[in-house]
Amino acid sequence: MYIHKLAGSWFRHPFWRGSFLLTEPQDLSAIRECGVGEVWVDLAKSQVDPESPESPESPEPRAQSPEPRELSEEQSLPSSPLSKKSDGATSMESEMCYARKLCLAAKSQVMDMFQEARLGKAVDPSTTLPLVGEIAASVLRQPHALISVARIKTHDDYTYLHSVAVCALMLSLARHLDLDEEQTRLAGIGGLMHDLGKAAMPLEVLNKPGKLTDAEFAIMKRHPVEGAKMLRAGGAEPGVVDIALHHHEKIDGTGYPDRLAGDAISLLARMGAICDVYDAVTSERAYKKPWDPSAAMRQMAKWEGHFDKRIFHAFVKAVGIYPVGSLVRLSSQRLAVVVEPGMESLLTPKVRVFFSLRSREPIPMQTIDLAATSCKDSITGPEDPTLWNFKNLDDLWME
Repeated sequence: MYIHKLAGSWFRHPFWRGSFLLTEPQDLSAIRECGVGEVWVDLAKSQVDPESPESPESPEPRAQSPEPRELSEEQSLPSSPLSKKSDGATSMESEMCYARKLCLAAKSQVMDMFQEARLGKAVDPSTTLPLVGEIAASVLRQPHALISVARIKTHDDYTYLHSVAVCALMLSLARHLDLDEEQTRLAGIGGLMHDLGKAAMPLEVLNKPGKLTDAEFAIMKRHPVEGAKMLRAGGAEPGVVDIALHHHEKIDGTGYPDRLAGDAISLLARMGAICDVYDAVTSERAYKKPWDPSAAMRQMAKWEGHFDKRIFHAFVKAVGIYPVGSLVRLSSQRLAVVVEPGMESLLTPKVRVFFSLRSREPIPMQTIDLAATSCKDSITGPEDPTLWNFKNLDDLWME
């Protein structure tokens, strides 16, 4: 039978596509085992001649890889803080702990994906679904934990954890844009695989510990096209291919590789452009220090012609005006780091106070919910961390 749609969220089941021709009994068992209670069947597409050796359509990707392999302890996905059937929110603290473990497992899996691509092997996008599903579940439980943790990466980890971070950002943005299950699924897979083309770039250029020359940058600008080729060869859906191919396009037509402008750039590619840039500028690189998250928001908002404004406004709501890790100045003449965005307002997050502007000295740390009715303090504005040279500022919000 031809399944038109599976009930429930796409990351609750192990199938790459939401619509496919069901031909194997074990696939029906897989649907039952993952808790899907209802399916929509297209009777017209289900009419198969029993004497014909071939069905009218090729079967879609199966629930299991044809060559399953053991995952190492490092690659294995960690147990989530909630049961698989629970969509309830978790505390920021518990989800942060889970996000660290997930990033470790995800990095190993993405590294393997890039290595296979470097060896010329076709990368099957369906193999990423378990990982994308775990990332989506984390974002659903606590939207800001994984996004914040994945931002902290070394130069050596950048390519791999950048893919994880962009995946999480895409899924969070998809929720704020109220995209349907199909588009959200494509956003997640495309976010994770958007930079696959970098596997085709010379390692001496990709891993250069410094700023690229013009000639080296020209080489790197080929990665969207190379990534699209790899994804097509692996059978990726057009939406996933498009994210890889066009996440460096700009609304004003000055991007690459095709210099597309305005609505000629797909919704998913416009989302990818924003998520890719945000994680890039807030991550430490060999040739630059990371931007403070709130500073990144302000700077990106000033770039005329770069991003789709409607999508960028949704992105700000998804991540926050003062994202986790932002250094802010309070009306009480103290400095604090944002530890959790506000539930009701982007202007009233939870912060961790640690420094007095009056005495110019550290003070005992205190976590304050600026949204609490009893709180008299407020944020007067962002603060530039480079002016203070604080050591291990990220440790303050990751504790």
